[in-house]
Amino acid sequence: MTDNYDRIARFYDVDMAQNMPFDDIGFYADLCGQRGGPVLELGCGNGRILLPLLRRGIDAVGIDASTGMLSVLRRKAAEQSLPAPVARMDIRNLALRPGFAVILCPYSLITYITEDGAIAQLLERVRRLLVPGGVFVVDAFVPHPVIAQTDFQPDYRRPCDGLTLARWKRIRPLDGAVNRIERRYQLIDAAGVIVEQIDIAETIRPVAPDALRLAVAKAGLRLGQEWWNYGAASGSGQFFTLAAHAP
Repeated sequence: MTDNYDRIARFYDVDMAQNMPFDDIGFYADLCGQRGGPVLELGCGNGRILLPLLRRGIDAVGIDASTGMLSVLRRKAAEQSLPAPVARMDIRNLALRPGFAVILCPYSLITYITEDGAIAQLLERVRRLLVPGGVFVVDAFVPHPVIAQTDFQPDYRRPCDGLTLARWKRIRPLDGAVNRIERRYQLIDAAGVIVEQIDIAETIRPVAPDALRLAVAKAGLRLGQEWWNYGAASGSGQFFTLAAHAP
């Protein structure tokens, strides 16, 4: 997965950053501002969430496994005269000292953990990194049935640095409730010539709300508030977000 994001880091803001239909940035910024204390963002990427937190004066740091994404984050931070308190680190091996009031696991990052037992290990480490009463906030796409796709399906076409970025996608369910997602990116000039093509593939394991609640509770965290699509307190939606508190 790390190599995938290194390869698309330069146009991530045109790609996945524009695919979020809800104001998750405002949601996380308000939550962290109300909570106070040091914040850790897992999978901070190119700073889509972390930089707005820093602009609000929130004491936040981030980690990500992609060198390319962190490089873009540092460049954007410098352009905005912001610090860049980030480190390259795998979320499955958090080499950090305890003391965080809030730990964020946003934009369905948890679904990228596909190994058996790995989510439990992550949650155990998160619990140890939180201060007493600290809060862990995690969101995930709400799973839905997946039909195997034989061919790539057109996804979008968007302007990108004087070119057009076209994306196609293909999804195939695998064994063990894991889905393989393949994306094809093409950068196309004004004459319609493909100047670059990038193919990436990744696997995700969707996590249903009940399964997420159970995993968090088993890690010794106390279940707290829930949201759907970063706003509604109950119902259904595309995203499910859960807050859980350390003992």
